[in-house]
Amino acid sequence: METELLQIIASIDLTALIIKALRVFLIIGAAWLLLWLFTRLIRQVFSVGRADLDKKETLVSLLSSLIRYVVWAVALMLVIQTFDPGFNITPILAGAGVVGLAVGFGAQNLIRDVITGFFIMFEDQLRVGDYVLVNGDVFGRVEEVGLRMTALREWSGRKFYIANAEIKTISNYNRRELRALVTVTFPFEEDPVEVRRLLDDVCTEFTADHPDYLRVDESGAFIEPPQILGVTDIDQNARGGQYTIIALTEPPYLWTTERTLREMIWTRARERGIRLAYPHRVIERQPR
Repeated sequence: METELLQIIASIDLTALIIKALRVFLIIGAAWLLLWLFTRLIRQVFSVGRADLDKKETLVSLLSSLIRYVVWAVALMLVIQTFDPGFNITPILAGAGVVGLAVGFGAQNLIRDVITGFFIMFEDQLRVGDYVLVNGDVFGRVEEVGLRMTALREWSGRKFYIANAEIKTISNYNRRELRALVTVTFPFEEDPVEVRRLLDDVCTEFTADHPDYLRVDESGAFIEPPQILGVTDIDQNARGGQYTIIALTEPPYLWTTERTLREMIWTRARERGIRLAYPHRVIERQPR
């Protein structure tokens, strides 16, 4: 028995065994290093965007898990090839590529949705709670931002589910600042001097009553308080001259600012006896 054991030990090529063991350690070490580098890279990439923290962690976990499976699968095949030189991993990798290619052709839309959703979240194009206009057609509050679908709630209560790959343009109403634009038309019979005085007073009153609606700089000064842009149009239907008031507002107060300015203009115009323009119809009677 001892003789047989000694023969077996003597037949072992210790040099080759040590080389194989070193190669296995190198493969495992390289796998750990690659996983560490990829995980660090993924976290670094997601730290740039301002997406929701939970969504960041979900994406980091998802991508890290996917990479972990791929790296360890390849490492395992390399270890097997180390002890069995006849084991060829090339057909396996090629087969995986063919299968992946077939799946890719069968799920092109899904892949497009996922890729587009990834970049929407990474580039922080929109967040949950933002008011956005998608493709110039659907306007509402963002309720869900997923890798495949984005959900908007319209003002009426309807909820829209939009495939991310179908999103071409996004107008976001929750980014830093917005400019309120209020237009009002006065008849040609009204005195332009009195009209401008009326609108100046409305702008001053609004600034005094609603300073929290307006955008300010670091010193606390208004960047662009309500002001008259001027006569921006002469109505083609001969209704009168159109004035435009502009103001730089905080995003949540855009529509409130516009509604308040319109109501103030209407109220103050009635108090001063200045008419607002409205359509007129002239009927000419033909002589009999």
